[in-house]
Amino acid sequence: MDSKKKNSNASSLTKPSTNFKRQRKLTSDVWENFEFLDVPDAQGNLLCKCKKCGQRYNAESRQGTGNLKRHIKKCKKRTFKDVGQLILDSSSSGSMMNRVPAIDCDVFREMLSIAVVKHDLPFQFAEYSGIRKCFSYINPEVKLVSRNTLKDDVLKMFKREKEKLRDELNAIRGRISLTSDCWTSITTDGYMSLTAHFVDNQWVLQKRILNFRFLPPPHTGVHMSDHVYDLLKD
Repeated sequence: MDSKKKNSNASSLTKPSTNFKRQRKLTSDVWENFEFLDVPDAQGNLLCKCKKCGQRYNAESRQGTGNLKRHIKKCKKRTFKDVGQLILDSSSSGSMMNRVPAIDCDVFREMLSIAVVKHDLPFQFAEYSGIRKCFSYINPEVKLVSRNTLKDDVLKMFKREKEKLRDELNAIRGRISLTSDCWTSITTDGYMSLTAHFVDNQWVLQKRILNFRFLPPPHTGVHMSDHVYDLLKD
């Protein structure tokens, strides 16, 4: 009698109450996002559903977990935090891994310099606590820079681009036309920009800003022509 009772208890731990076949031991982390249903489908297959949206899938071991992983990535009810925490490995092991790309510090600093120039940001931008936390969250290995380092990087980038522009202008076979424009700031300081216009070797009209410099008074024609000449020599 005791033996039959023990066998009955063991059976209740390995079989569901609906009397259909139990799935083998679960080892994939994907099952944390699904729950099994007590009622099988018409063919008697074990079913599971997504805990977020309720989408049902065949949970038999022979089906694998590939369709479940794909559902996690595109589930509309899952938040971006869920997706970030549940990036699944595409290998057969089924384990989760953080796919953090390798960071090239030189490329990162150059992109940061370009962003500062393009969006007219202060050099202090690199020291904002919120920005630093954002960069650290994306990749903890990223090397953050100070405002002084960012300033040096921008100046280095300016010198590199200046040399590229000089080489580009030297390679032009035709003529180069110049236009100048004067501008007065809110503090009544004068500035002059000098732009070069030319047709490249592919017969495409190009223009490049050569200089943007402070223009001290007096703003006479002779003084402005001398200033243009100094800009060209530079």
